[in-house]
Amino acid sequence: MNSLGLIEVVGLVGAIEAADVAAKAANVKVLDYELTRGGGLVTVKIVGEVSAVKAAVDAAVNAARKLTQVISFIVISRPSEEIKKIIMNEKEESVKQEQEIKEDIKNEEPIEKKVSKDETKKKIEVK
Repeated sequence: MNSLGLIEVVGLVGAIEAADVAAKAANVKVLDYELTRGGGLVTVKIVGEVSAVKAAVDAAVNAARKLTQVISFIVISRPSEEIKKIIMNEKEESVKQEQEIKEDIKNEEPIEKKVSKDETKKKIEVK
């Protein structure tokens, strides 16, 4: 990662527009997006060569401003290893949590199977 671009906007639609324009404007990779807690803010993360990220962020900000409020944006040239760890760990944690939720849903028994036959008989007898 030679350069990191971050664009923070209000709402998912503006963030998707920003990500789409950034990806089309220059040779960059849209790494991820992050929903903040409360306020409806969304941060789009872009990586690539410094000049490409600058061009992509500029184009994305201009496009997003037509739809929503752009809160902030920045291009970090040669981000430190610590910043890389933060950005990559957030993505890995997000993917890990999503996989765990999918596994929980897949492994969950239907409600009917959770109640044993004995419990059903007891409930009927009580009535």
